[in-house]
Amino acid sequence: MTATAKNFRVNGLVQGVGFRPTVYRIAAALNLTGYVWNDAAGVGVHLEGDPEALAAFPETLIREKPPLARIDVITPEDAPFEGCEAFTITESRSEGPVVTAITADAATCRACLEDVFTAGNRRHRYAFTNCTHCGPRFTITKSLPYDRPQTSMRVFPMCPACLKEYEDPLDRRFHAQPNACPVCGPQLTLLSITGEAIPGDPVRETVRLLKEGRTVAVKGLGGFHLAVIANDAAAVARLRDRKGRSEKPLAVMCANLASAATFAQVNDAERELMLSPAHPIVLLKKRPDAPAWPGVADGLTEIGVMLPYTPLHALLFHALAGEPEGTAWLEDAVIPEALVMTSANPGGEPLVIDNDEAMRRLAHIADAVLLHNREILLRNDDSVVRVAEEGPLWVRRARGAVPESIVMPDVPGMDEASRPSVLAYGPWMKETLCQTRGGEAFLSQHIGDLENRTVVHAMKEGAEHLARILAKAPDAFACDAHPDFASTHEAERRAVESGLPLVKVPHHAAHVAAVAAEAGMTGRVLGLALDGVGLGPDGTPWGGELLALEPDHFTRLGHLAPLALPGGDRAARECWRVGAALMDAVGLADRIGEVFPETPEARQIPKLAKIERLSPRTTSLGRRFDAVTAVLGFVTVQQDEAWAAMRLEAEAQKAADAMGLADFGAFPYWPDAWQIHADGVLDMTTLDRRLVEGRLAGEDPAKLALLWQTTLTHALADWAVKLCGNDPAGAHIVLSGGCVVNRTLADGLPRLMRLRGIDAVLPHRAPPGDGGVALGQAWIALRALALGRTDYDFKA
Repeated sequence: MTATAKNFRVNGLVQGVGFRPTVYRIAAALNLTGYVWNDAAGVGVHLEGDPEALAAFPETLIREKPPLARIDVITPEDAPFEGCEAFTITESRSEGPVVTAITADAATCRACLEDVFTAGNRRHRYAFTNCTHCGPRFTITKSLPYDRPQTSMRVFPMCPACLKEYEDPLDRRFHAQPNACPVCGPQLTLLSITGEAIPGDPVRETVRLLKEGRTVAVKGLGGFHLAVIANDAAAVARLRDRKGRSEKPLAVMCANLASAATFAQVNDAERELMLSPAHPIVLLKKRPDAPAWPGVADGLTEIGVMLPYTPLHALLFHALAGEPEGTAWLEDAVIPEALVMTSANPGGEPLVIDNDEAMRRLAHIADAVLLHNREILLRNDDSVVRVAEEGPLWVRRARGAVPESIVMPDVPGMDEASRPSVLAYGPWMKETLCQTRGGEAFLSQHIGDLENRTVVHAMKEGAEHLARILAKAPDAFACDAHPDFASTHEAERRAVESGLPLVKVPHHAAHVAAVAAEAGMTGRVLGLALDGVGLGPDGTPWGGELLALEPDHFTRLGHLAPLALPGGDRAARECWRVGAALMDAVGLADRIGEVFPETPEARQIPKLAKIERLSPRTTSLGRRFDAVTAVLGFVTVQQDEAWAAMRLEAEAQKAADAMGLADFGAFPYWPDAWQIHADGVLDMTTLDRRLVEGRLAGEDPAKLALLWQTTLTHALADWAVKLCGNDPAGAHIVLSGGCVVNRTLADGLPRLMRLRGIDAVLPHRAPPGDGGVALGQAWIALRALALGRTDYDFKA
């Protein structure tokens, strides 16, 4: 058969992941000649040979693509026959606009772990072993192109053995930019917190210190962890005290899934996530017979668990296990010790990434520091995921997921090439950034709450880094409509200095838009926005909204009945304030003293609540969670954000477990405990009064928590369906806002809506909470700019 030629253009995450060697091997297997190259758009392939083999190439490539690659599209086109005698990997080409990107940091692959734990291998016990299928990417890269001189590996020239691997297209380390070995690569050092070198093997000495109850700061991929042994209650308590983290749970790392199964229940979806290249922290349900581990996740039914994702982590567990021979222990051995691995960021500050910074900022927390001399160029915290019935919900999207893009839907009036690049600056809490490029949105790593200058500086650094790795300066900006956010101020400053347009987006419209953008929804979008507090266009704090989004404006179809917020922002911390306000709202103010006997000032809340200047009205569902948690006596003052809501959820789960109820469909609820008014207001006075009466009557608070959560879910579903069921866009309703992470809402709302013929759309790539807001801002800004506008209207 006559040989012919074709070119194939491959777009997606196809650089720095071993893609060209894979093409090389496939071409050899199909007996094809030609060449493959990288360029600004992705990967190009020229193939010559049997037409049937050419036709088989795309399907084979999709089936055999490298583990870290993502193929978005393969575009074939006819090409002139050049008479190539072999297949070669050619030099990269630089022409054209950059449309490729860096892949996320990836957990160590099994092949590299085999190298680390095989005696006699030249990388035996080497903590920086990696290949094209794993290892650091995003956090060590300064800018494109993704070549070693643009990474923090530039200061480590490869030895001849590593260089040979790097240049061999049949080696899995071909063009692995972080490639290194003990001869030429980074090295570990263990220091006391005062800076003295601790003699001996750094890994073994670290484990010795941990077993003695010490806190060790351990340098990872995107920053430092603070580590203690999880079952050492005194060490955990000391860590909490030093870090100033009194309530929120601590994540743990365990050696493998076999070890995790001894204290947590792991289903198939959770197992898949834990073993994925991202290796995030996954929220798992504790086993009934789980060890207590005081101070780790007290009062909760779930625990955040991750597996080792660097060779260093694996080496620590290897030492904890007594350094067994071979690699079977990586999967099969039950190692009882788990390590608390919490982010090294004192008091709301950014994550520590620099060695000198670690010695300075962690001096009052850690007893020793296990560091290395490979620079972290960008801080990137651990991702946190909860698996709901509908799929994963990202609580925090960072390491392992960033900077992978989210493909956006079409924008009428703009093709991808003409779309401006919008940089959205996000909200105030759980800050992330988002920059668009063509048809993709790149959501940044979790940055934190913008409550001090150091976090604001980290936000500015993040914006600069996004522009560098995308090789694209922004053409427009977007931000929250709140006038006092540091993110708003920075977006305003840059817009003024550059003369570029700025679109300000109301907080809850951005919540709904984020899910719509991820889901590829266009036109009119209906959605629930359920969160703590965000400024509404009317100047009041919103947080329980039913909205309809159009390209140029949004409408408030309904909201939760307002509740007084006595003391304003103080009520977010002092939950008893909204608890007493709830009792006042349901006509039981005279019994506030019975529920809050240790807080005498709670009796004054009804008077304070009448003064709207001191007690703004909020529609926030998050504050209602706080109020109910306080009334039931679980939390009256919370030091850490969302702690009250976590406790309420946990107590409800305990009740369900005690009653033998494993599925939302079996959970009891109070029917007819809510009203939907003609103006679209969801009034839950009956539900809240029944809750308070049950508490006063001495009913089991955990059962009341379960009843309230389940009934709330039925009420929200009923409300959304009745107000949107006849809407032309009502076949789909977006679920957004931080409250959606609540398992009862995440599992129950889609199920109840589906029973009525409506599809509830949850986000599975971006967080439903404030960590996804920047994506919604960017999407709304693009739609507004396509209409020649720089505003996004609200119509009451």
